[in-house]
Amino acid sequence: MAIRINDALRTKMVDAVTGNLGSAGVLKVYSGTQPGTGGDTTAETMIVQFEALAWTAGSNGTAALVSTQTGTAATNGTAAWARLASTDGSSYVIDGNCGTSAASDFVIDTANISAEAICTLTKATIIQPGS
Repeated sequence: MAIRINDALRTKMVDAVTGNLGSAGVLKVYSGTQPGTGGDTTAETMIVQFEALAWTAGSNGTAALVSTQTGTAATNGTAAWARLASTDGSSYVIDGNCGTSAASDFVIDTANISAEAICTLTKATIIQPGS
């Protein structure tokens, strides 16, 4: 049997996630293999960072990115996964896959990134499934 969570609780859970980000979240995009455990330190290369991210208030277990954000790539690489962290960039909140597909946890405009290129984060929806 599946676990089902009512919308009010799902929304509180999403708001708790966005609340842990502080005044604005930071998303760091990496190449290579995502660590097996969220928040693990890694030797992978950070390609680009998006700062000052904000989300809508939770509704029906979902909070959407308020607006697209741009970041300048620090190095060349192929985006594979990303870490969402608190305002200062040091406190891990969520790790997830990153790419150009709408099915990615974090969606960017291009996955093959060149140093100094401007990249755009188009989607970073926080969802607490209901069932």
